[in-house]
Amino acid sequence: MKKNIALFLTLVLVLSFSVGCSNEKEFVTVVTGGTGGTYYPVGTIFSTLWNEKLGDTIQASAQSSGGSVENLNMLKNGEAQLGIAMANLTLFAYEGSGRFEGNQFEDVRFVSALWPDVTQMVVIESSNINSVSDLAGKSFSVGSAGSGTEYSTKLIMDIVGGLGDADYKAENLSYSDASAAMQNGQIVGLNAEGGIPTSSVAELAASRTKVKILPFSDEEYKAINDAAPYYGRFVVPAGTYSGIETDIETVGVKSALITNANMDEETVYNLTKTIFEYYGEILGSHKALSAMGLDQAVEGLPPVPLHKGALRYYEEKGIDVPEHLK
Repeated sequence: MKKNIALFLTLVLVLSFSVGCSNEKEFVTVVTGGTGGTYYPVGTIFSTLWNEKLGDTIQASAQSSGGSVENLNMLKNGEAQLGIAMANLTLFAYEGSGRFEGNQFEDVRFVSALWPDVTQMVVIESSNINSVSDLAGKSFSVGSAGSGTEYSTKLIMDIVGGLGDADYKAENLSYSDASAAMQNGQIVGLNAEGGIPTSSVAELAASRTKVKILPFSDEEYKAINDAAPYYGRFVVPAGTYSGIETDIETVGVKSALITNANMDEETVYNLTKTIFEYYGEILGSHKALSAMGLDQAVEGLPPVPLHKGALRYYEEKGIDVPEHLK
């Protein structure tokens, strides 16, 4: 009898331990960007959705960061499980080219295309700056150090404005800090790349400091597209920001949700499925989300493979996935 009781108690303990282990949640950190941009609020929206729908197995959280380059490095080093990054920089990391020469991340994988990161070169209205070349000699925020915005801004300064690093005063500020610096008269402008509307630009446009967004002519767009074909033509519609009463023709690059190839296939499948199965529930949470959706999930992405879990979901849904993403 004593032996049977002991055996029974042992089995109870083993079963309790097994159930406890099976109920352990997988922690998923999503690295995003500065709080004044688009990446952080949308990363928070995704995390909240995953916790609500997959809370029995997943515990997700969004983490503010320096942006695309830092996010790619954090994924490579295993410091996060998911991230948001500009699609072009993801390609550079995958190839070990450009900004990632000597720092290749061949295991980076796309999960989904998101929205276009629209170039918004905002300047003080009274500054007499009407083109990128007019920024010569001026203090201008190019984005946080090591961010995708910094890379893009310097590329645009060079190709469109003919300005090298020595020709203007580059400030490495977050969008929020750059907005405050403009209002204090410390800098004349900033480039805020992100889904529109971008919160820091909205805050700036609503302030006492009157601002404008520099447009890109057809010739300027052709110049940047010839040098960097991943750039597309986009518009900041009139009324997006207070005081901006006309459509602004500009440029931009698709952003993407990314991960590491070693992330569990079933986990990525469920995370991807949850975004699109409940897309209608989050659509109104941020205007940038209106530029994505299942029909856009693989559009505009350069040749970097999709994670196997995401690819499985898209193929199940009948999405025509280009060969360069398989």
